[in-house]
Amino acid sequence: MSHVLVIFQADTEQTEQLALAVGVGAVESEAGIRLRRLRTPGAVEVGHKGYGTLREADLLWADTVVVGLEGERAGTEELDGLLVILKELDPGQMKGKRAWTFGAKGIGKADAGQTEAQRVVEESLLAAGITPLPSVVSDASDATERMKDVGRQLGREQI
Repeated sequence: MSHVLVIFQADTEQTEQLALAVGVGAVESEAGIRLRRLRTPGAVEVGHKGYGTLREADLLWADTVVVGLEGERAGTEELDGLLVILKELDPGQMKGKRAWTFGAKGIGKADAGQTEAQRVVEESLLAAGITPLPSVVSDASDATERMKDVGRQLGREQI
């Protein structure tokens, strides 16, 4: 069974819904999932409260790490916690793991390119020994279905 860790930064329900759609797609492909929300202390809760706090153990558990980023800029307090954990990882323990990032709009039929935040996170993932994947494509007509397709693809052992 593949393990997919979905980490998301969200102060709006849209990014949360996209992250959840990736998780649902991964479950549909029989992967195990963990959901973790990046947030600043004191930030309001979005849809659900039970996401838990991102820990190194989550990254060690995962075969695939998905990071959903709401902001376009990289200098946010929410990202600091993720970047610190990635910096402290032993790249040897992360060998063979892969990652994919998405922005607040999810993906389109033809992805419009990465945000600064995505580039910074992918560079940190790579430095930690986790291989960023290229943009994943889906022909589904609506954003939620496109993200479920991505989750199904990422939940499989190989893309």
